[in-house]
Amino acid sequence: MINHSLKDKLVSVSIANIDFSFRIPVKKMGNTVNWRIGEKGTEGIVMKNVSTWTLQLFTKNITEEKYIQQFKTIVQEYAPNNSIDWKETLLAVNIQNEYNLAIIANATAQEKIDDNEILSILENKHELG
Repeated sequence: MINHSLKDKLVSVSIANIDFSFRIPVKKMGNTVNWRIGEKGTEGIVMKNVSTWTLQLFTKNITEEKYIQQFKTIVQEYAPNNSIDWKETLLAVNIQNEYNLAIIANATAQEKIDDNEILSILENKHELG
């Protein structure tokens, strides 16, 4: 479970027994971004109006959907008028994590595939564009 508290206009979020603790300014809780998945300098896959903080927090180690849903509730508590597309955000987290795993697997694979092929596989899998 994600624990949270407010102090000095910062929301502290943490998960018990896991190395996960962040402080987020209240005024930035509802921030959105158009997230690009792929190598720098490429077109990549663009996910629109996703939660900046969800992507920063949940595309590293902690990716269980229950934590993302709990974080969504926290964001809505402190930034109820946000314009975050939560469906797109969850999809962006999943695709980014799959992309990260594919890059790691590709690094040790005998037959390498390029970034565009990885992105194409993910686009087809998730029925994008």
